[in-house]
Amino acid sequence: MNIKLKRMMHTFLGCSLAVSMYLPCTHVYATDTVDSLQQKTNELSGELSQVNEDLSSLSSELDFTISKVESTAKAIELTKVSLADAQAKELQQYNDMKLRIKYIYESGDLSFLELLFSAEDMTDLLNKADFIQNISSYDRKMLDELHNTKIEIENQRALLEDEKNALVTLQTQLNQKCSDLQTKLASTSTELSNYSDQLSRAKIAAEAAAKAAEEQQRLEQQQLAQQQEQQTQQEQQETAPDSSGTEQPVTPPATPDPEPQQPDSGNQNSPSGTSLGVFKISHYCPCPICCGEFSNGITASGTTAQAGRTIAVDPSLIPLGSSVLINGQAYIAEDTGGAIKGNRIDVFVSTHSEALANGVYYAEVILQ
Repeated sequence: MNIKLKRMMHTFLGCSLAVSMYLPCTHVYATDTVDSLQQKTNELSGELSQVNEDLSSLSSELDFTISKVESTAKAIELTKVSLADAQAKELQQYNDMKLRIKYIYESGDLSFLELLFSAEDMTDLLNKADFIQNISSYDRKMLDELHNTKIEIENQRALLEDEKNALVTLQTQLNQKCSDLQTKLASTSTELSNYSDQLSRAKIAAEAAAKAAEEQQRLEQQQLAQQQEQQTQQEQQETAPDSSGTEQPVTPPATPDPEPQQPDSGNQNSPSGTSLGVFKISHYCPCPICCGEFSNGITASGTTAQAGRTIAVDPSLIPLGSSVLINGQAYIAEDTGGAIKGNRIDVFVSTHSEALANGVYYAEVILQ
């Protein structure tokens, strides 16, 4: 009896150790996922702030450039008016000079010669000749000045046109940069929103995993205390000396709590087929904690995972597509996993809370 009890004790301790190792690992994985998502969320928040700053700076630069384009366009219009005025004055001066020369030659007016010959002395002659020369020089000077003014205005207008073209090109580039930043702003905002949602779900899952681990540890300690008390009572009964004629009262051993039944997740069948031995049975769901960030519910065999049917196995022991019985319930080997090696099976369930509630246990597996 003592040997049987010790064997039961060893089995219980082994199961408890497996469960205690599995649940903390799940909690650590959930914590790592939360930390990773939190870091990514912080990075995206910083990136979003930088994009907003760049967009604000670029918008200010664009407004300034647009203002410069408008002022340059106004300056060009003013130079056009000035150029037209200079051209008109040059033409008027030229026409006046031609008209004066034409009048002198066509009318036969020799007023300039008469003016010279009417000089009373040499000084008067030189003064009158100088006067005539000044009139001619004035005409030439005015024509040259008007011509130079026209050229200067044309050069100024050309420079303003070049400046305007450069500003328009810059405006186009700034508009494109603003458009690119607005696109990046929208995509970053969407990505940040997605990661924030994932972070919220991961925090909830991590809290649930921590609570489940604490509850499992409490139950293990309670069951271990009951087992130790039962073993102590049994040893006391076996080592107590027999009294002649007097029957020693025997304290009945404490009845251990009945092991919780696994939820009905498959079809009930009679155990028939080939026994593959005792396997460690755990549970998983399609959440990021169990299957990673990019889980899509598709199994390794290409089927869609379904609660009550799908299990993950080591294909070297159980070929994919095989039908097995676990505690009288039928499942199909459709999936695999990095941690599923040897005598271990992962049963697919719908939610993470269900996976935690079902826990880990050992059961005989029968290949049909």
